[in-house]
Order: sequence, then structure tokens, then C-alpha cells
Amino acid sequence: MSEIAFVMAEDRADMEAGLRLAILSVCAHCPDTPICVYRPPHHPQFGEWVRQFPQVQWIPNSPAGANSWNCKPQAIKPLLEAGHRSAVWLDSDMIVTRDCRPLFQNLDDRAFAVTQEPSSLGHQGTALRTRAWRLEARRALPFTLNSSVLRVTKHHHALLERWGQYLADPEYLACQSKPLEERPVHMASDQDVLNALIGAPEFADIPLHIFRSGRDIIHCGGALGYSWTERLRGCLKPKPTFLHATAGKPWLWLGGAPYWSRRDYFSWHRRLLQELSPYLAESRRYRSRLDQETGWMDRRTGTGTLLRFLGFGHFALRGLPLAVAAAVGTTINQFLRPAPAARESGSENSIPVFGRRE
Repeated sequence: MSEIAFVMAEDRADMEAGLRLAILSVCAHCPDTPICVYRPPHHPQFGEWVRQFPQVQWIPNSPAGANSWNCKPQAIKPLLEAGHRSAVWLDSDMIVTRDCRPLFQNLDDRAFAVTQEPSSLGHQGTALRTRAWRLEARRALPFTLNSSVLRVTKHHHALLERWGQYLADPEYLACQSKPLEERPVHMASDQDVLNALIGAPEFADIPLHIFRSGRDIIHCGGALGYSWTERLRGCLKPKPTFLHATAGKPWLWLGGAPYWSRRDYFSWHRRLLQELSPYLAESRRYRSRLDQETGWMDRRTGTGTLLRFLGFGHFALRGLPLAVAAAVGTTINQFLRPAPAARESGSENSIPVFGRRE
């Protein structure tokens, strides 16, 4: 068995472009490293396309016992049981920009590696999620963990088991049928459950290795996902290893109706963010091997062209004005907004999710 094996899973029909880009980037930068891909056969072309990559094992179904994106522990465990030293989960909307294996190989086997959520999102931290699951918050991180990249070893078997059990909880499953903004924060998604468990007494002693937002990973989506301060620091540093297409996907937002055809400000702003996204720029490297329609990579607006020119095409600078404008607008809104009334009763279970990514 290899030292590292990658695993991905995607069961949504309209997300195949992202999955193909993730596979292409890992194959380009991490040759000969096993990649396990769970993907129901929505389109027969995927099976034909993926056969060109000897290192990819395509499993034409979802992981056993999984429910949509609530599949990470079910997808990871078989790789560890097969004898791989470590399993690396990558979201299907991820592109790696270089060989990422040294990031994992140099870690202690006891360390659980996970990325950081953008600090601009609300309800940061693990403690409120831990307590909402009625667990003691033995460890409290001031920021939220994002599960788009995970590195797991056999030392984390108990965590995977417990995570899977919580994802199968009837109350949690019932919440998944609600719109995201109506779910309580501790049941918004699988990563919120992971945040809760990381702080619980059973797992509070597991060493963590955090891939930092803006330094190791860019969450490409909203204007504040990659902040103006992170962008300025990025001018003097290499491109982060992971580019994550959050808050809408460029092949949807730039690929045609209804996203591209809408003429309201919100749609224009979102299209512009996608047009300037580091993820989109990186995706063009794989255009010739995607074997799909790629016109969405070429969508241009006058504003976007000007911002790319002013930013010298640099991954951090091209969207800097939008990030600055969003930060100023947020500050003004917070200053003008009246203070929220204190809740008289209730628990953290009742905290809704606001402003979370798609």
C-alpha cells in the first residue's frame, strides 16, 4: 500500500466539471499516487474519461451509508482499512497548485490535518457547536474548521466512527432537508459536526494541524472569503497549495442561464467575483484535458478585464478592489446596524446559520 491515498466523492450531476478539475490537478502534481473517486454514473462519458488515469480508482456509487455530502468518514475509512498510512480527503471543487504530498508526509501520524474556514463568516469557533450537541467543550478553537481538505490516519479511527454516527443521527438528517439558512449552526453540514467533536472530551487531545485560510488555501467565492489583508500578504508569497471553489461554481455562474443572463446587481457582482477567481485562472491549465464545454472559462466583462490589468494578473491582486470595497461596506453596515436584542431564553441549539457558503 502507498503512504498516501487521496479520496473524493461527488453525487451531484452538475458538479462533474469541478470533480474532473480536481482529478486533473492531483494527477498532474502527484503522479502515481492512488486516487479513489466515488461518483454515481450520471453520464457514461465520465467512466470513459476517467479510464485514462491509471492512478484513479473509480467507484460508480456513493460511499456505503453516506447521505449526499455527508460522506467523508464513510469514504475515508476504507482507504485506511486497506493499509494506506494516511488518507487525504479533497472536496470535489478543489484544485491543487503543486505537489501537496510533503504537507502530509512530514506530519506526525497522530496529527489530524484540516483547513480553516474564512474568518469573514459568522459564528466562528468550535465551542458553540460542541455545546449545542450537548457535549462538554474541553477544547475551544477561536476559528471554525473547514473540512474541504483532511488528512487522516489510523490514529483517528474512533473520530471517524463517531463522526459517522452523528451524521446518521435522525435529527441531523431531518435538518439536511431544510434550506441551509434554516439549519441550526451545529447541524448545518458535516463539518459543523466535526467542529463539535474536535472540542469534545473524547477527542480534545488529538493534535491538530491547521491549513490556514489565505496562506495554505484560498476559499474562492465571496468577496471576503479571501480578504484584502490576506491578498496583500499573498503578494510576497507563493500561490497557496489549495484553491477551493466555494459560494457558487464558475461553471454554473459563468456557464449560462439563469446565472449569466440575470441583470441585477447581485448576479453581476457574483459573476465578477467568479471571473476574477484564482480557481478559475488555475482551471484554464486543464482546459484541453477536461473533455467538456469550457466556454465558461472565457467569460469576460469590461470591469473584470480592467481589474485583471490593474492587478497585473496576479492571483492575489486581481480581486483586491472588490475585497477592499466589501470590507468597507461591511464595516459601515456594522456601524449603522442597531445592536441585536439579547435572547431571553433558549440555547445554542437555536442559533441559525447566516451568511454561510453554498
